[in-house]
Amino acid sequence: MPMSSSHSPVTTMSATTNCCSSVRCATWGCSAPGDHAAGRSGAPEPPRSTRRVRRRICAAYIRRRTMPITELDQRLTGQIVLSNRTYERLRALTALGTRFPGTPGERAAQRFILDELRAAGLDPTIEEFEHLAWERGSASLSVTAPVTRKLLCISLAGAPSTPAGGIDGEILYLGNGTPAEFDRHKDAIRDRIVLVTSLAPRQECSPPRQCHRRTKYGRAVQYGAKAFLFMNSQPGMLPQAGSTRQNREGEIPAVTIPFEDGEVLKSLLKAGPVSVHLEATNRNYPHTTGNIVAELPGTDPDHVVLVGAHYDSHDNAVGAIDNGTGVVTVLELARLLSESGVRLRRTIRFVLFAVEEMASVGSSFYVNRHRDHLDQIDLFMNIDGIGQQGAKTFDTQGFDDAADFILDVAKDIDYEMTIPNPAFSGDSLAFVMGGVPTAAMKGSKLRSLFGHQNLSTGEDRGWGHTSADTFDKVEQHALHEAAIIAALTLIRAADHPTRMARTRTKAEVDAILRETGMDTVLSFMQWPSIDVRPKE
Repeated sequence: MPMSSSHSPVTTMSATTNCCSSVRCATWGCSAPGDHAAGRSGAPEPPRSTRRVRRRICAAYIRRRTMPITELDQRLTGQIVLSNRTYERLRALTALGTRFPGTPGERAAQRFILDELRAAGLDPTIEEFEHLAWERGSASLSVTAPVTRKLLCISLAGAPSTPAGGIDGEILYLGNGTPAEFDRHKDAIRDRIVLVTSLAPRQECSPPRQCHRRTKYGRAVQYGAKAFLFMNSQPGMLPQAGSTRQNREGEIPAVTIPFEDGEVLKSLLKAGPVSVHLEATNRNYPHTTGNIVAELPGTDPDHVVLVGAHYDSHDNAVGAIDNGTGVVTVLELARLLSESGVRLRRTIRFVLFAVEEMASVGSSFYVNRHRDHLDQIDLFMNIDGIGQQGAKTFDTQGFDDAADFILDVAKDIDYEMTIPNPAFSGDSLAFVMGGVPTAAMKGSKLRSLFGHQNLSTGEDRGWGHTSADTFDKVEQHALHEAAIIAALTLIRAADHPTRMARTRTKAEVDAILRETGMDTVLSFMQWPSIDVRPKE
C-alpha cells in the first residue's frame, strides 16, 4: 500500500513479477549500476555478465511498476546491507557475556543499549520494575539403580532447591511430554521423577505452547511429580536452559540434561526401573531492573506503533540468536529512522524488554503499567530470535485484521509471506492478552532475498538456550534480511492512512485463547502472575 505523500515516491516493478523484487533491486544496487550491495558487505562480486543482466531486469522492473514505493524504502534497504552495522553491533553485544537478570552482563547491556539510542539522537528512558530474580547454585544428578553413574545437569530457572540431602526417586519417561502422553500416564506420575524431551512435535502440539517446557512442567506439578527432568532433543552435550514459572518460585525441583545423558536414561529404562538421586541449590531474591524505551514522534501523538525485543539471555549463554539479533535489529531501525529525518503519522516507540527469559516478565510489567493507554498502540512488532538463515514472515497471533495488513505489506514490497498458526510465544503473549494487535517476526520456508533456505523444523530451539548460542551461529545475510523486512513493515505500519487492526476486548481475547487451545496452556503454566488484561 502507498506511503503518504510526504515522501518522494519512485517506481519499481510490478508485484506480479517474480524475477526481481523492489527489495532485491535495492540490494543489488540498481540505482548505481555495477555497485553490488552484497559484495560490499563481504560476499564476492558477481561476474560482470550477471551484473549486466540484473541491471536490465531491474530497469524493466522500474518501467513496469505502477505501485509507488518510497525513496525511504531504498535508502533503508541499502544502508542495512552496506553499513553492516547490525552484524558488528551484535559482535559487540555478545562480547558482554550473559545478560541474565541480576548479572553484571545485564547492566552492561543496558548501558550498551542506552548509548546506542543516544548516539542515534534519541532520548531513552528506563521504566523500572521490581521482580523475583533467581540465581543458580549447584546441581547434581546421579543414577543409583540399576547402575551408578553421574549425569550432567543444571537447574531450570525459577526452580526451587531440593531439601537438604536431596531427593531420590524412580524415573518415569513421558517421551516428548505431549498432552496425550501426560494424559495416558497421569495416574503413574505421583511421586515419580518425570523425564521429557524438549521437542514440540507439530502434529501433537497445537498451539505449539501445548508442548512448551513450562506447560510440561505445569502438567508434572499438577499430576504430583516429585521432580522434573528436561532433556535437550539436540545432541552436543548441551543442557537447554529455560524457566519454570513467571515471577515466582516453582513448586518442584527441575533440571535440564543434555541429549546424550537423556539417551543413557532411556536406554536403562528399556531394561527396567531406573532410580536417581537429585540435589540442587538455588536462590530467589528481589531485583530491580527495567525496560528501555525511546520514541520517534509522529504527526499524530495519539497513535503508536511499538517495535520491541528482549535484551536478556539465559545465564548459560551469550544469547546471540536469542535475542541479540532482535536487540541489534531494533537498534538499527531506531538509528536509521532517526537519522533519516522523516516524520511518519504514528509515533514509533522502541522498547527493549528485560527478563523475557523468566516467562515474559518485562513485557508483562510494561503492559500492566500502560493498561490505560493500550488502545493507542495500533500494532506491536516483536523481534525475537530472527538471526537464522532463510526468509521471514510474521505471526499475527490470531488477529485477522493484523494478518491482512501483513499480507498487504508483502504484496506491496513483492516479498512472499504466509501467516503461520499462532504461537503466542515470548513477549507477544503479554500484548495479545492486553488486546493489542501483534505481529511477531518468524522464520519462513519461502523464498529468501539472499537465496538461503530455512532448515529449521520449528519443533525445537536448535542452539537456543544453550551455551552454543554464540555470535558465530548468526548468519550475516539472514540478519540483514530480518532488518530489511522489519524496516519496510514498520514504516508502512507507522504511516498507514487508517488503523491497521483494532484493539480487542477481554471477551474477544478470551475467545482467541479458547479457539486456539491457549486457555488450557495458560492454566497449566499458571500464567500470567502479573495482570496484563485490558481494562474494560
